[in-house]
Amino acid sequence: MKHEAFIGVRSASDVKDVLDGIIDLTLGIATQGYFDPATPTQDVQAACLVNADFHDLAARHGGVAMLDESDEARLKAQGRDDGHLDHLRRLIRSTGGDLVFSDANVRARLEHLGARNLPNTVGQDRLLMHRAVSEGQRRATFFNDPRVVDSGDRLSYLMTHGGALVEHACAGESDSVGPLTRNTRPRSEQREEASASSSPLLSGLVDGIVANIVQLGGWTPGVGDDARRVLKQFIWMVGDKPCLEYTQLNLSEYRDRLLKMPKSVRVQSVWHEPYDQASGNFPQRTTANKRSNKTINKDLSYISTFAKEMVAVGHWPKDFINPLALTAVVTVAEKSEGRVPWAPEHIEEMFKAPLFHGNAGPKRRLKEGAHVFHDAGYWMPLLASYQLARRDEVAGLHVRDFVFNQGVAHMLIRRNEHRGLKTEDSERVLPIHPRLLDLGLQEFVEAAAADGQATVFPELWVNAAKKGGDQYYAISWKKLIDWLRLRPGIVIPAAPSGKEADFHSIRSTGLSQLDRADINQNIVADIAGHSRKGTTARSYQKLLQSGGLDEVLQERLKVLMRLPDYAAGITRHKLNVMHVKMRTR
Repeated sequence: MKHEAFIGVRSASDVKDVLDGIIDLTLGIATQGYFDPATPTQDVQAACLVNADFHDLAARHGGVAMLDESDEARLKAQGRDDGHLDHLRRLIRSTGGDLVFSDANVRARLEHLGARNLPNTVGQDRLLMHRAVSEGQRRATFFNDPRVVDSGDRLSYLMTHGGALVEHACAGESDSVGPLTRNTRPRSEQREEASASSSPLLSGLVDGIVANIVQLGGWTPGVGDDARRVLKQFIWMVGDKPCLEYTQLNLSEYRDRLLKMPKSVRVQSVWHEPYDQASGNFPQRTTANKRSNKTINKDLSYISTFAKEMVAVGHWPKDFINPLALTAVVTVAEKSEGRVPWAPEHIEEMFKAPLFHGNAGPKRRLKEGAHVFHDAGYWMPLLASYQLARRDEVAGLHVRDFVFNQGVAHMLIRRNEHRGLKTEDSERVLPIHPRLLDLGLQEFVEAAAADGQATVFPELWVNAAKKGGDQYYAISWKKLIDWLRLRPGIVIPAAPSGKEADFHSIRSTGLSQLDRADINQNIVADIAGHSRKGTTARSYQKLLQSGGLDEVLQERLKVLMRLPDYAAGITRHKLNVMHVKMRTR
């Protein structure tokens, strides 16, 4: 596999070809007006500058053109008048808040240039194109500059020397008749700003830097996935800029916005929208859904590790930012407060829902009736209760992760294209609890395989906004808990902070039930995907190597059989699998 495809960024030669190609096309289009004698030169020049600013704004805001207060102040400082800004606002409104260049548009432009469409680079390519279009439009404003006219070949001169004209104009070193405002600040400040604006966009560096940290052992792949999400969230909240333009104030802004954002907001489901637009639809922050200081500090810790690698590879100078200076105080109560488990009675009551016994149809699964549907809505709580797997581990299961006819029936928890794992120890083999086999899990998985499905729960992966466990949580889990909340005598467990028990709490309940003196806790750690404690446990108790897989599975099955049989009251129903669009409603 080519290096650039592996790390998800383009090589320098690829970037140069795309930039040059887009600038060339833009110049050809932008300068057409100068050849029309009926159009005043100053009007063409003004239109080019508006378009340059428009695409610059799109590049600064992840591909969506928007003009916030800081942008407006910056443009006014550069000499843009009210007429220019009004024209710019009209152009922005015409996009309706959508991406200026859609994914399909980006790929089409690359094909037109003869450039390769690499997997996972469409976001980087989009911002690269905006930068190139902005540069081309700026160069077009110099079409009637005496130096360009005297060259004898204006377009060729603008392609080869136009970048210098733009840079000198921005730095106050040109007598250009173009509309850019002369810069009167000290040369040292001008050079520093020019260096910052020419540095690579932070979004284009994230994947490579995270990959470096994982490869060097600083993070496990699972932690790397979490950190990558945090960094993309940071860019979404404060804007995507050349990496040298970030300051400590941006970190402070990020922390403040995190503190104001309810923890119930699933950022990945809304970060396709501009932050200012999405934040306007956030639910009200309450004591129950406020983000904890521990979560804030974890995010800042990820950014701190990322910053050290940015310094190490030369993108940032030493002590460029200090994320850990913004960490919040974590009280003793917060440190001791873990996930609130369900009581076994809660889970038993959960499995009395019509979802498992007979309901009124695909959209009325919590009303009593004659139907039982087999999909993620049915199996996810059962797999969590009897296998003690994490939510996304279950949501991302593949058909090939199940083995039914070789020794002890078992399932594999491993990385795939849908999700990583939290830690290295999360990769494991689990025997399948007999209760799941009694309810028809093997028949369900084998039917999926016969139908050509790769994933066991494909309905969780068809929504572009929410995927996997997030999709299950949004469309099925919350409805089940609302049903449970109305059951007589049921009170949903909650921590002092107001945080209620959730899907992950099923796992906490199971591990609590297995925390007994007569149960080998090293086996419990293996089932949970936790690291073993102590040198002897880690180095010498390796039954898999010494005794073989079946013996390991037998030992783990004995431990799983100590769990309460929460779903003993569910009767096996005939397999009923609907079309993917109708599942887990």
